[in-house]
Amino acid sequence: MTASPAALRASAPASPAQGPLIVLGHAGTLGQAVMRVAADRGWRTLGFSRRSVPGLNWARVADLAPYFKPLAPALVINAAAISDVGAAEADPMAAMEVHARLPGLLAEWAQRSGTPWVQVCTDHYWSANENLRHAEEAPVKPPNMLARSWHEGEQLALRDPGCLLVRTHVAGFRGHAGQPTFVEGVAAALARAEPVDACTDVWASPIEAHQLAEAVFDLVDIGVTGRLHVAGRDAVSQADFVEAFIRAGGHGPDQLRRTQRPARQHPRRANATGLDVSRAEAWLGRRLPALDEVAEALAASPAMPKPTLLREFDVEVG
Repeated sequence: MTASPAALRASAPASPAQGPLIVLGHAGTLGQAVMRVAADRGWRTLGFSRRSVPGLNWARVADLAPYFKPLAPALVINAAAISDVGAAEADPMAAMEVHARLPGLLAEWAQRSGTPWVQVCTDHYWSANENLRHAEEAPVKPPNMLARSWHEGEQLALRDPGCLLVRTHVAGFRGHAGQPTFVEGVAAALARAEPVDACTDVWASPIEAHQLAEAVFDLVDIGVTGRLHVAGRDAVSQADFVEAFIRAGGHGPDQLRRTQRPARQHPRRANATGLDVSRAEAWLGRRLPALDEVAEALAASPAMPKPTLLREFDVEVG
């Protein structure tokens, strides 16, 4: 199922006054941002993740209604995800549970209850020898188990016409020890004054997590449903993204080493995942963040290492 302008519709928006917001995967990069933005907007929030409720696996229950009905949520945002391509390949059942079965259960419950909900999905669908922006109806070619499970989840989620399904490329800080995000890996290298390798032939449309959360809530406010690309407005190479991030943080670009992706990868990874966000911008009535705005938002994080005086003034110590 693909979205066209006719397939995207505005319905009655959820309201903070009606009931709480449930966030699945609230401990992740996007989930944390959603919780903060929701609180700023007056929502009462309930967050669930494997970290907060050990042993609870929403994807393995028979029906979500016994859990959700007593909570009477006005809105559900599903940001639960397996972000590691290798982990999804090693445990395909877990990938299918999180990315496909859970959205399917949410769609069944939401249709019965009439509750609006948001399914956050991947952009990991396309490979090419050039930088491309993909519209919502572009045919997908999932290269690995992670992408295949996400695509299955999309089909199940969109069985509910009240679902807003967001494809995106989230960038940000998560704060999980031993599990750094890409941005956290770059920041750690900057702090150690180590070189950062970034590919010139891997492209995406990154958006900072809080910027994405703000856009999602705005789309919910006007009642948009259907598949929508919500990401940074610029499709850029990984190397250009890293350079913008480094510069925004006040670091010199000398730490960046521009490389190319390996000729052979296992599992295979998509490399040309730029998203055309023109439909989302039309609904929002504003432009989504450009590369420099994304980089500045990331560099403003308290977790971003500051340049030392020695680097700042280029002082040589003999």
